[in-house]
Amino acid sequence: MSAAALRQELEATARRGGLPAAVELLRTRAEAGELPALEMLAHWHLWGSYVPRDPAAGYAVLTRAAELGSTEAALTRAALLATGTGVAVNVAAAAEVVRTVADRSPLAARQLALLDTQPVPPAARVVQADPHVAVIDGLLSADECRYLIDTVGPRVQPSMVVDPATRRRIPNPVRDSHGTNVSPVDEDMVVNAINRRVAAATGTDWAQGEPLHLLRYAVGQQYKPHFDALPGVDNQRSITVLLYLNDDFAGGETWFKNGLTLRGRAGDAIVFRNLTDDGHVDRRTEHAGLPVTAGVKWLATRWIRQRSFDPWSGQGG
Repeated sequence: MSAAALRQELEATARRGGLPAAVELLRTRAEAGELPALEMLAHWHLWGSYVPRDPAAGYAVLTRAAELGSTEAALTRAALLATGTGVAVNVAAAAEVVRTVADRSPLAARQLALLDTQPVPPAARVVQADPHVAVIDGLLSADECRYLIDTVGPRVQPSMVVDPATRRRIPNPVRDSHGTNVSPVDEDMVVNAINRRVAAATGTDWAQGEPLHLLRYAVGQQYKPHFDALPGVDNQRSITVLLYLNDDFAGGETWFKNGLTLRGRAGDAIVFRNLTDDGHVDRRTEHAGLPVTAGVKWLATRWIRQRSFDPWSGQGG
């Protein structure tokens, strides 16, 4: 049975007998070793959808699905190992899981090739001391940039916000790009390696980072002047890392309130602090992504919090 057919059967069961009946049906199918059922049940456990959230159970179910031949389950299991979700962090073991399916998965083979050729970037160049802005040349390799565009890029959606008056989703009035987060189950070995490299380059812990966010700007699209620090949060965005994924476009520079304007090459990172030394929002860090005038601009952003951040709940530690 396909995943689509399984979803239809579960929906029909829920209409007849309620949600408990649908959950029981899924568990029965999973126990029988049906791969779509195992994969779906694992994700329900990981996200707490229809069943109590239980990352360890999700990891165990994915492990069984991988043992029964699911390449997708194996790659998701590797992601959980690399991030320590439902199991202790073990990046080396995660790479070995990917290696077991590389002969039948071009994606897995591509991940392994990138892991074996990770760049060693130079130290950051400070371009402005106060407020602090720095550039790291070649933090990502050209192949890593292309990987993010190829694997994450197809999932970007128009940037939306919730209208406070109507509670409906409306186009973002400040940012008209397309974007998407790399969710925890999608933080594969390459994304995880990039996130850890960003942490090392900024002197922070990997767990302080929000999910990597991918952005695509077409001609005329921009991110109007704004602050990355968020209103009313206890665990603030202390550092922003902008990763340029391509450079075959015109316009799209990163502009700062004091007039500093930067434009990275593919793989370069712009790093700036959002807070003052006493932890308050630095009003001088207002910045913008200027309109693209030709081509398409691809950018990845990693916002780093003051303390550990839980990507599953969106809460800080």
